[in-house]
Amino acid sequence: MLKLKEEQFLGDGNHKKVYIHPEDEHKCVKLLFTPDDPDMKREFRYRRSLGKREGQMPLLTKYYGTEETDQGLGYVFERVVDYDGSVSRTLLSELENPTDRARLEQILRDFHQEFMRERFAPAGVDPDNFLVQRISATESRVRIIDNIGTSAKFPLEYYVGFLAKKRAQKYWNRLVGDIARDFPHAVSKECIESLWER
Repeated sequence: MLKLKEEQFLGDGNHKKVYIHPEDEHKCVKLLFTPDDPDMKREFRYRRSLGKREGQMPLLTKYYGTEETDQGLGYVFERVVDYDGSVSRTLLSELENPTDRARLEQILRDFHQEFMRERFAPAGVDPDNFLVQRISATESRVRIIDNIGTSAKFPLEYYVGFLAKKRAQKYWNRLVGDIARDFPHAVSKECIESLWER
């Protein structure tokens, strides 16, 4: 049984709280407030639909299974940290306090390309759920840590290619629209124009 300590606490939300895994700092343990959490069910349904493709999706964090903890059943996921071990910043933080516009714009262009390649199915596009992981001193990538999948009863977009693409386009353009509206200082108009999915 894993013993979770206060110093390992990472944060909490409406549905869960998260700790650093006590035996592996590159993993985290999510504890649900209710065992029948709809967000987690939605995410696992999406992961099951991916099959072997899940391992070929860099945007999606790895899932390692469950472990018993002293606070109940824990769901063990990859913990997103930078190459130097520091905590990865959220995309929201990058947009609110941009330190390097050229770097941020390249991150968004790479994110766009990968999002559409994977035809990713998020439940929302809150930039607080996207982490910008520095994988070297000069390279970064976005990882999606929450709000994954759809609540549709019969998610045909999981299995039908053109529907998956259409849904990914819709959510991507929603994100670009939010960035253009809320963070005009962070990203140039030329970059925003190049990010629209047509």
